[in-house]
Order: sequence, then structure tokens, then C-alpha cells
Amino acid sequence: MANKNTVEVVIDGKIYELSGVESESYLHEVAGYLNAKIVAFKREFRNYSKMDDEIKGLLMQINICDDLFLQQEKTRKAQREMEEQEREAYAAKHDLINVQMKLEATLKQLEETQKKLAELEAGKRAEEAREQALHEARLEVKEDAGSSKTPEGNKDHAGKK
Repeated sequence: MANKNTVEVVIDGKIYELSGVESESYLHEVAGYLNAKIVAFKREFRNYSKMDDEIKGLLMQINICDDLFLQQEKTRKAQREMEEQEREAYAAKHDLINVQMKLEATLKQLEETQKKLAELEAGKRAEEAREQALHEARLEVKEDAGSSKTPEGNKDHAGKK
């Protein structure tokens, strides 16, 4: 069991001993809260000092319960907001994963398309090179055919006959 702390505090001008497992500073904070409530009551109710102690106690209890309920509602609201933010974060993560998967698929498709394009370009260059070689070969044949019609070319042919 935890050690009990005991402190002397002043509440509404009277000295009390508070004991608890909480820290001394916490016990002083509780006493400060009660003193602040009493001061507020004295400002709010002109006859507070003349009221019966039982009525004062009841007013204090009701007011502290009100503070508690207000804080509990704030806590519930904060909890709901946190849960909503968690849902939104989960949805955002889910969307991010979907976008990443689409990106990966698109990148893979792009890579495949680039390979196909490179193959097509290589095929086109090869076809162009073949056409160029064929064209050059035709030109050579035409040149050879044209040179064999020259008079010197005819003598060579005539001598071979």
C-alpha cells in the first residue's frame, strides 16, 4: 500500500489536516480549489456567511457536482472527437495505400510500355537501316549497270565474247 501524505491546509480561514496517497502538492491543489469555490460563493451570494452550514455544504456539493459533470461532458466530447480523428486518419491511411498501389501499378505499366517502345524503336531503326542498305544496294546496282554501258565497259564485254 502506498504511503499516506498528510498536509495542513487552510480552507475558509480554518486549518485542516488532509491525508491521502496523493502527493502533497495535489492535496494543496484540492484545498485551493475549495477555497476558490468558497470565495466565489461569497461574491455570488451576499448572505453566504449568514447561511446555515448545512445549506452552504449543499450548495458546495451541488456546485462541485456541476463542475464534475461539465468536465465529464468535455471528456466525452474530446473522446468522440479523438475517435472521429482516428477514423479519419484510418481512412486517410487506407486511401494512401490505395494510391500507392495504383502508383506502383502505373509505374509497372509505364516500365512495360517503355520496354515495348524501345523494342519498337529498335525495330524501326533496324527496318530503316535495312531500307537504307537496300537503297544503297540499288544505287550501286544502277551505277554498275550504268558503268557497264560505257564504251570501255562494252570492250570488256566484247573481248570476253
